[in-house]
Amino acid sequence: MPGLSHTRDAVLLSGAVVLGGLTAPLLPAIGFPLAGAGLAALVYRGRVTLAAFAAGMAVAFGTFMAPSDAALLTPAFVALLFAVGGMQRRSALANVTLLTAVFAAGSLASAALFAWLRGTTFLAQTQESARAAVAGFVEAAGGAGADGMLFGVDPEVLADTMFRLWPVDYFASALLAAVLSVAVAGWAANRTGAAVKRLPRLDVLDLSPHVLWPFIGAFAFLAAGRAMGDGAGATTVGLNLLLGVRLLLLVQGLGVVSAFYRRIGLGKWARGTGYTLLLLADSVVPLVSIVGLIDFWANFRKLPREDSSAAERVEDENDGD
Repeated sequence: MPGLSHTRDAVLLSGAVVLGGLTAPLLPAIGFPLAGAGLAALVYRGRVTLAAFAAGMAVAFGTFMAPSDAALLTPAFVALLFAVGGMQRRSALANVTLLTAVFAAGSLASAALFAWLRGTTFLAQTQESARAAVAGFVEAAGGAGADGMLFGVDPEVLADTMFRLWPVDYFASALLAAVLSVAVAGWAANRTGAAVKRLPRLDVLDLSPHVLWPFIGAFAFLAAGRAMGDGAGATTVGLNLLLGVRLLLLVQGLGVVSAFYRRIGLGKWARGTGYTLLLLADSVVPLVSIVGLIDFWANFRKLPREDSSAAERVEDENDGD
């Protein structure tokens, strides 16, 4: 019966939203996309009120499980509803930018609230977590050497570096969750027959050149840190900016590589293997990121950057990689 199947779908989709809310604080790259898919399917089936109710239940249950998670879940679900509701008029990349900012700020606020409830501070808790992570790695590796070093690196220095890089950790986690959320929500909305703006294919993805401003700022901070000494904190700021922008340059570079793969006719499995190998290689030598940086000037794919109408058509290509 149609009525029974609609009720079943509504219950299952609402359950996906709530389950996503419970999962997101621990695994944001899984929880938020799951919630986004459920919300998009409900909204574009005309169940807007039910979608809002499911989002509220997700926040309520998540807060009941861990009160500090309210600082993450409340703004995150408001942003998800806003992003899902505007997928027909707002670009997918704009939604990714919005969700990345909200997810990162919410995660930071939740961690700070959790630390406060424990009677400590966010920075002290983060430093403690970094030391615990390094200690666990040292133990798994069979312990430090006789000189106290682990593979030639002082564990204390490694823990301090991990601590100093907490901003880029939050950014990377939020960016991944935002991209997956927008991609999955767009897929779910498209399944209902709605015409929404989805993420472009990787081979035509072209980021705004404004991402180069923090890249320039990173070197300015690094230069200032070198001049003033690490005590000024400028080196830490510059390093976080540089690593954060490198993620975006990596995506731009993978777009260039994807266009090359398509041009030579590689299949999906071969492309997937190629992407995996390139990601592993770029973690050691940032060649793909450098290609992405150069592409802002060279425009290897000859994308229509000056013609705004053509650029909009490129972004509306919905058959993802």
